Amino acid sequence: MATRTSSTVIKALDLIDRLVEGEAEQSVGRLAAETGIHKSTVVRLCRTLVSRGYMRQARAGSYRLGPRIGDLAKAYGRQFSLEDAVRPVLRRLRDATGESASYYVSDRAERICLYRENSHHRIRHHVDEGARLPFREGVVGRVLLAFVGENGRAYAAIRKAGYLSAEGREPHTASISAPVVAGDGALVGAVVVSGLSSRFTAAARTRALDLVLSSCAELSRQLQEGG
Repeated sequence: MATRTSSTVIKALDLIDRLVEGEAEQSVGRLAAETGIHKSTVVRLCRTLVSRGYMRQARAGSYRLGPRIGDLAKAYGRQFSLEDAVRPVLRRLRDATGESASYYVSDRAERICLYRENSHHRIRHHVDEGARLPFREGVVGRVLLAFVGENGRAYAAIRKAGYLSAEGREPHTASISAPVVAGDGALVGAVVVSGLSSRFTAAARTRALDLVLSSCAELSRQLQEGG
């Protein structure tokens, strides 16, 4: 059965979208031209949206977004769950690479394994969720340090590359890690995929690189939208 929609609601949302995506203040004429909605309908819808706080009249015949839009953004932020965003990404990484995938954050002088999806292999690299580990041990620790601006040639190289692929802090392990950053470039956390070095070889880590980087980019987008 075809889905029924309200053309009036769609038109009102189109007007809001134009103010979100275009110039902050737009005239009725421009809104009509860019949405294809008749001018008289634009005027009627804008007046209704003003009365509900979703728009406000800036000057005669021109409109801006109203304070209710900010309320919607705040409500979305309250409902946003970091775990709900991160876990599906880690599971896809785990399933695609066959190795354990984790999300780490910085906490003063330590790094915390906030979320982890373990490999299905019987023999695997293992870290408990909530584990606190030193920054300077392990691949993900060095990535976190690099992207908070740690000095040194090694950290500068990580920043330039945008990731680190290397042997792990524990014998016979290897990892590849990249940062998750906010819109202003500030570090939010880091994703890491880890496994036995006999299985998660340099070639396997190279194959996993695009997956790790795209996962970090996806989380960055989600965290920006949710934050």
